[in-house]
Amino acid sequence: MTSTQKISLEMKSELHYKKAAEGYRKSKEYSNMVNLYPVLQNTLEDCKNESLIQ
Repeated sequence: MTSTQKISLEMKSELHYKKAAEGYRKSKEYSNMVNLYPVLQNTLEDCKNESLIQ
């Protein structure tokens, strides 16, 4: 961004964000993240009784 460009502080419409969310939920990245949930859940369960902070 150049020094002459202005940053807009106005939010976009609710419809814009709903469409963006819908597009993201259909993306490969979202699918990969959801597929990692069981790994996260198992890792948290494995660490449940660990004293990780002293």
